[in-house]
Amino acid sequence: MQTTAEIAISAGMAVLAVVFYLLGNFTQSVNPDDPGPGFYPRALSLLLLIASLVQIAVSLWKKRKTDKKEETDAGGRHFSYRLFIGTVLLSVLYGFVFDKASYLITTTAFLLGMMLLGGVRKWHVLLGVAVGYSVATYYLFGQVLMVQLK
Repeated sequence: MQTTAEIAISAGMAVLAVVFYLLGNFTQSVNPDDPGPGFYPRALSLLLLIASLVQIAVSLWKKRKTDKKEETDAGGRHFSYRLFIGTVLLSVLYGFVFDKASYLITTTAFLLGMMLLGGVRKWHVLLGVAVGYSVATYYLFGQVLMVQLK
């Protein structure tokens, strides 16, 4: 079922959130009142963990509801190995090329691939979301938060 893939991906994201939280232990000694450089990565990791756990709960609820419906209805969706493996492969590939190519190009290509894998076929939606998200996050991180992006 698709919900099984959602649960597996969300569980993987929850594990990554815990790893990122543990790795975000950056300290600074200049100003003891300042939360330091580790505050934002840890805050984002906690938000990712919460979102992942909520997604797991929603998927389990949806799966339970769907299982009850499938007892009376023979037609249903099954676990999509294509979706699960494709998501993992695209994420790993994105991680490898992130520092080697332009942020805008890699993020746009990654989002296009993920949306195509997920079944989005309208090109105006594909391009609008992928390019819009890439430009918005590039501006947010590059200009507002002053994070160095390629």
